[in-house]
Amino acid sequence: MERKEDKSGINIDVKSLSHASLVEVIKELRGSNYPGLLRKAQKELVERLKRKGIDNKKIAAILIANVYGTAKKKLIAEEWAEALGVTKEKFLELIGKR
Repeated sequence: MERKEDKSGINIDVKSLSHASLVEVIKELRGSNYPGLLRKAQKELVERLKRKGIDNKKIAAILIANVYGTAKKKLIAEEWAEALGVTKEKFLELIGKR
């Protein structure tokens, strides 16, 4: 995993990571001081899933699997809507919440 220092802190070449490593990086970056890097990693993961033919509705369903409670699902919508290229409201519609 290549890490480069830049003016904003760290930069990880997310395109070179394996799928599993990418997921781990996303987990580690949640709540960190690197929101830009988190968004970059999330977008990379979403792009990989879309290239495999998985649509936004299925991706959203995967993201909320085993998550209970509307508040937690809304938080996931906030965290992932941009990566999916949708609004938070559209993400909630995808998972059947409003």
